[in-house]
Amino acid sequence: MRKVAVLIFVLIISGCVENKPLVVSGATLIDGTGGSINDSRVIVVEQHITCVGSAAECEVPPGSDILDATGFWVIPGLIDVHIGPLETVGDERQAYLRFLLGVTTAGSVTDGTEVLETDTSILATDDHRLPVPRTVPFEEPRTAVFERSVLATSPTDRGIAVLKLPARDSMVLVMRSWLKADVANLIDSARLSAVPGVWLAPSLLEKERWARPYRLPHGLHRLLQLPMVTQAIQDRMPDRTEAEARDMTAALEVFRTFIREFHEAGGSVVTATRGALTPGLDIHEEMRALVSAGLSPEAALYAGTREAAEALGISGSRGTIQVGKLGDFLILEGDPRLDIANTQTVSRVVKGGVLYDPPTIFDALLEEPGKRVTGSGLRLAISSIALLATLVFLWSAIVHHRRKISSSRP
Repeated sequence: MRKVAVLIFVLIISGCVENKPLVVSGATLIDGTGGSINDSRVIVVEQHITCVGSAAECEVPPGSDILDATGFWVIPGLIDVHIGPLETVGDERQAYLRFLLGVTTAGSVTDGTEVLETDTSILATDDHRLPVPRTVPFEEPRTAVFERSVLATSPTDRGIAVLKLPARDSMVLVMRSWLKADVANLIDSARLSAVPGVWLAPSLLEKERWARPYRLPHGLHRLLQLPMVTQAIQDRMPDRTEAEARDMTAALEVFRTFIREFHEAGGSVVTATRGALTPGLDIHEEMRALVSAGLSPEAALYAGTREAAEALGISGSRGTIQVGKLGDFLILEGDPRLDIANTQTVSRVVKGGVLYDPPTIFDALLEEPGKRVTGSGLRLAISSIALLATLVFLWSAIVHHRRKISSSRP
């Protein structure tokens, strides 16, 4: 019943603009190809981008919905190559949260039929009227490229065997193997691996969280203040001994070296979170982890857009903001090239030319609309004090005014 209500709500808010062209003007455009346009204009007609450029270059179609995005930044929608197991794709609330935090496309290990046969097929649709990521299934042979691109080039010869271990034991074994590496050989291996057609999906956030306790970053997007997010983070804390944590902390630095050398040699690094953290937050933190490893903020952004699209085989329709591609992009409040954390400042999400306002949509999806961590007693107390102060001020003004009138009478 709740799913039906959500669908009806979304169809109502998107139906009025479904057939109208969308024009986003005035923003600084980071198109994902390496280019940037100040005071840009992006036009989406029938789900696809028809013009990208300046106001003089892109004429507004009649009957368009126009959004003035002056002072904002536009980037391609984020792409998570591997969001985790199949059940994650079928989790309704996680899918909505992931999308509203900027993930417009998500990949998962499946042949596609498993998702479509379940009652959660609404989450596997490409329908631009639904606030969920476009799901891109990829088969096991392609998955092996991502998994083994790390394992096969790591200092262990047990790459295939490692994949068959339980997740916890596999992580410990793989990370400890990096400690045995000869640094010179490791660098050579990274450089030799950086060839066209090979993508490195390091899932670095997952390894960081195994190495040390995770701390929520400052300046979180307002949607990340939801209680469900905090709970999900606690549920995903890894179980490891102190000795394992020490080894993984040391191994993390070695692994970062490999990623940095691979990237500097021209290798393609992509974002694959594998459900390491709360949906939506994880891809932002994965990009932050890549910057910590030595990539520039712009390179980390490309890992979550252009390079990820190449890895999934969908670069013809997504990953960059270019004419002919799907109108999937984000409008941010900050420049991610200056600080990768600015990818969290999602103001609007656009899917196929339909404009979504994350806070408004998410409030409608919550069982208790408006219930956020910041809606707790502290916020209520602050609001009450502010209201009381306002009333006192008005009362004082009224009294003063009455006294002034009385004193002026003969």
